[in-house]
Amino acid sequence: MKTLSRMTCFSAALAISAISFSPAPVHAETASPARPVAASLDDDQAFTFTARSTAAGIQSSAASVITCRGSFKGGKPYDAPHPGASSKKRKINAHLSVTCTGTGAGATRVTVSSVMIDGHRAGKASTGSGWGKARTGGDLACVKSKRAYQAVGRVVIKFPPRYTPPSATLSARSLAKAFKKNGKGICVKP
Repeated sequence: MKTLSRMTCFSAALAISAISFSPAPVHAETASPARPVAASLDDDQAFTFTARSTAAGIQSSAASVITCRGSFKGGKPYDAPHPGASSKKRKINAHLSVTCTGTGAGATRVTVSSVMIDGHRAGKASTGSGWGKARTGGDLACVKSKRAYQAVGRVVIKFPPRYTPPSATLSARSLAKAFKKNGKGICVKP
């Protein structure tokens, strides 16, 4: 088990270093290079990356496409950031999740990290990774004064060999929302 853990850590470090030196990714439905951005996401707080196979003979096939979709909502109906149920609504959190679909999705390495900030403080960074999907959430305790809470996340996707682009990265911020701690210690909108 100890050897397996070391191998996993080494594999993750190797994958991350390989991604760092990859060419710029391409956003879905465009042919233009995508830059890592530090701006807010779209109105649904979502983003999409697409990679296409470069293997001979299958370039036009829909089966040769991997699509990775992600958001700070994680497919949930509530807005993010929000008071977290796991902290009995004493902390604000937002979940950053990515799911890849397509023939090679299971061989796509996804790493996400997220941290919650309020303009004065930053919570503990949280990181998650997986094959074809990953999810993580950062949180930060509320304070008595009104503050704008915002999740800051980073997504790194490493597509399988013979897919272009070979990787995709995104730095994103969720919407900023104001909360404060009420007399019972619960996070509420002011």
